[in-house]
Amino acid sequence: MRNFFFLLFIVTAVSAQQGIRPGMVTPAVQLAPDSDLTYAIYLPSDYDASASYPAIFMFEQDGEGAKAVQQFSIAAALTKSIVVSPNSPVSDSLAIGLRQSAQFINTIYKTYAVDKTKIVLAGNGKGAMVATSSAQLNDAILGVIAINDAFIDLELLTKKNNTIYALINGDEGPNYYKMNALRNVLKVKDALAGYVLYEGYQPLPASGYLSAALTTIYLEKELDLTAAAQYLESDLAFGQLLYKQRKPLAAFSFVSGLKAKYKKKVDELDGQKELLRTIRGSKNFKVQRSQRNNIREAEQFLAEDFSYYMEEDVNNAYFDNLGWWNFQMNELDAKIDSTAKHIQERKAAVRLKKYVQAIAEDKYIQIKKAKPTIAQLLFVNVLRTLVNPNNADAFLQAISYSAIEGDDNAALFYLEELLKMGYKDYEALYEIEGTTALRLDQDFNLIIRAYLGKSKYY
Repeated sequence: MRNFFFLLFIVTAVSAQQGIRPGMVTPAVQLAPDSDLTYAIYLPSDYDASASYPAIFMFEQDGEGAKAVQQFSIAAALTKSIVVSPNSPVSDSLAIGLRQSAQFINTIYKTYAVDKTKIVLAGNGKGAMVATSSAQLNDAILGVIAINDAFIDLELLTKKNNTIYALINGDEGPNYYKMNALRNVLKVKDALAGYVLYEGYQPLPASGYLSAALTTIYLEKELDLTAAAQYLESDLAFGQLLYKQRKPLAAFSFVSGLKAKYKKKVDELDGQKELLRTIRGSKNFKVQRSQRNNIREAEQFLAEDFSYYMEEDVNNAYFDNLGWWNFQMNELDAKIDSTAKHIQERKAAVRLKKYVQAIAEDKYIQIKKAKPTIAQLLFVNVLRTLVNPNNADAFLQAISYSAIEGDDNAALFYLEELLKMGYKDYEALYEIEGTTALRLDQDFNLIIRAYLGKSKYY
């Protein structure tokens, strides 16, 4: 017992030294005395090192830990939870990310009064992949909040049914369709705590969505049903805010979900019913809902076409179909650039464009591992340039494989397109694989000179 209190004294002293004040976000705390790594943290206002608290470990994909903790601070204050996030980007390697996250959680667990039975993992993008993967490998995780991405292993999910998942999905995100599909999978497996859709694709959604996701997990696990009325009040206030911000579909979707969330947990839902009635009666809601319903089926069919033809065309290197892809991208771009009165059509076009870009990158990674032909590699990279004209790597690869195929005209075309978009890496242009002969060519050098003001051989 003496050792226990001595440890608490050390932890409290270290915390005080680093300027941690309960009830406020501390943006940068040194992870270890000899480390340059820091993390952001929020401790409940009544934090007591001799007690224990629920904890949210948030993995922000770009290392914006302080911003992430700030977004979670309302949820943390409402639920009297600790929230902590590293100020370092999540690794592109899932294996490395899992190892780093485990080390981070263990360090924090030893430093603060964390209740190990009430740990929630959260993350966005790559951070969501780490959070969801970690939860499936650890029986102790209460719940997961996954923002704009997730990794679900059906075999592990079947074996484990304790952890529940709250999904938050941006309606203009590249993983919009993936998250919708995972929602259905988790629902069937009885592992879905909640699903909310927010407008746009900000890496971190509004704090109200994060608060709602966390309280959904706590209520599902019946951690503190006495706080349900307070949680509902917070959710209704956020639903009202969405409505006032002229986001009627987002407001309607959010407020509609509160009925299931608070069923048998609060005595009455009159406030929810009244707000829903107000939203439903607005002209803006009716117009946007009509637009959304009119395009929903066409959008789904086009997404399915993109998925099917991506597989078929790349596997078979169907160069004749590149015209179809170019036409579809031009159609989507025209809708993305359309006026605000076509907002739902624009959102569908944004989703589809990002979806195509994502599956093209996935297919490129997949095909490289499968002993591809030069034709397949050339095709997939040309397709990558069509779906994302700002993808410099795709153009570099297209130049390389065109040269390897002996099509110098195509290689020169992709070279100029690359330079038109502002590419400036002079040395890299003379190191493109397969262009040993081409880089000595006069036309190759003249194109580079025209855009960069110099060339090596002419």
